[in-house]
Amino acid sequence: MTQSMEEKAKKTKIIVKAPTQERSRQTVATILDACSRLLISEGFYAITTDKIAKEAGVSIGSLYQFFGNKESVVQAVVKNLIEEDKRILSEKMRPISPLPPEQRMKSMIELAIETVRRNSALRSKLTTIQYYVAEASYISESLRFFQDVVRYNLPQIPGRDMDKVSYMVVNTFIGLVNTMLIDKPDAIHDPAIVREMHQLFFKFLDLDSSTVEGTTAPSRNKGDFI
Repeated sequence: MTQSMEEKAKKTKIIVKAPTQERSRQTVATILDACSRLLISEGFYAITTDKIAKEAGVSIGSLYQFFGNKESVVQAVVKNLIEEDKRILSEKMRPISPLPPEQRMKSMIELAIETVRRNSALRSKLTTIQYYVAEASYISESLRFFQDVVRYNLPQIPGRDMDKVSYMVVNTFIGLVNTMLIDKPDAIHDPAIVREMHQLFFKFLDLDSSTVEGTTAPSRNKGDFI
């Protein structure tokens, strides 16, 4: 009898214990760095816990003190990446939030793109498997975090449900980026693609990009500042 996907998922996401001492935290960080390098060079399906331990310069026993299998190591890599994205977004949004709506939106898009470009090679290897190794509840929680940040900083658009608008903005951006990372990883570095992304979001949000240098979307009615 074949295992259900849920049963399989439970068996693949085993984290033995969290590091509590500085030496243990350093060991885990070394393991995750090694796993990240192997993901970039070999891909998820080619790596094993033995390869990760060897690349990290630790014994397989040391790896198994913290992780039950390679999936749990990759899960930790995914979480580290997302948590760093959250930290960067929270920190760099502070000077952006007071800007006028159009300039704020342009800066938000640029910040999001800049964040994705960080470790883009690793992201391209994680895109197809991150939802397999990461817990669904964690992904949902992270998406809500990004949606809340976007919602707080969007200008009010008359007649629009801004919670749904922020939901669409975040998921559209993530969908575009994930497709690029799979199909054409260098596209996120292409200025023409970035200009098209600006146009897409400015038009969807009914913002006037004519007042913002570097964007070419046609003028629309401005919404009130939140």
